[in-house]
Amino acid sequence: MIALADRSYRAIAAIVEREAGLYMPETKKTFLASRLQRRLRFHGLNDFETYVRLIGDPGAAGTTERRHLVSALTTNVTAIYREPHHFDLLAQHLLDRRRQGVEAGGGLRIWSAGCSTGEEPLSIAAVCLHVFGPSWTNDAQIIATDVDLSVLETARTRDDSATLGPALAAVSSLPGGRTRDLPQAPDHLLALLRGGITYRHHNLLDDLDLPGQFDAIFCRNVTIYFSAVVQKAVHERLRARLAPAGMLVLGHSERLLGDRPELVSAGRTTFRRPLPDENVLARKAIRCR
Repeated sequence: MIALADRSYRAIAAIVEREAGLYMPETKKTFLASRLQRRLRFHGLNDFETYVRLIGDPGAAGTTERRHLVSALTTNVTAIYREPHHFDLLAQHLLDRRRQGVEAGGGLRIWSAGCSTGEEPLSIAAVCLHVFGPSWTNDAQIIATDVDLSVLETARTRDDSATLGPALAAVSSLPGGRTRDLPQAPDHLLALLRGGITYRHHNLLDDLDLPGQFDAIFCRNVTIYFSAVVQKAVHERLRARLAPAGMLVLGHSERLLGDRPELVSAGRTTFRRPLPDENVLARKAIRCR
């Protein structure tokens, strides 16, 4: 394995933190060196010093390699319907919103932040299909984003209709379903789920360049790569995009940082933004104590 000198490690760590917020303390030096061996071999390099010069290049070559650098250092572990209770909570949330009539005109918006290779947004779409039926895209839209262009391309183009069975089997037992008259062909079913998903490249260090708020935001096992300072900034940015009564879902190894008086617990690593009248009632209750 090509050795990683301290100077090169510090330079690479600074670049990935600036580019994507990834926090690489010295305890991860060996991990960083191991993950980047393939990139050095790809470029025919025998030392990290030359690689540092490459990723520091402000031109097209450096920009491209910095994207590969971020991809190499992130672990895209995902699966259809991973952590089922989060999707159970989403189903109940959507049912509540449906009863409130919020979905009229396609008003419901869901953001899968850090969508990786697309299993999470497909699982969200399966829940939407279950709650709203085959015409679910009239009631909800899903925005799926990731900083890694390679995994986004996989999410857009993958043809794994056979893997959708577990997702649909899992949501079929949820209450209030409308999954009747679904297409039998797996490829048609995949197209039905994808019909309401829009994939976009986005870095969570930046504001999402779309207006409006979201009725649900999934950001699971993404901020674990960030320093506490960056985590707090990202969580505050996500909260700002959460609509009243909207739900925010984090990963099980994550905790919500920053001031959050406007959010209440709605389940394991799941939070909800109360409606304005709920905040008023809560303040009145406090004053009456």
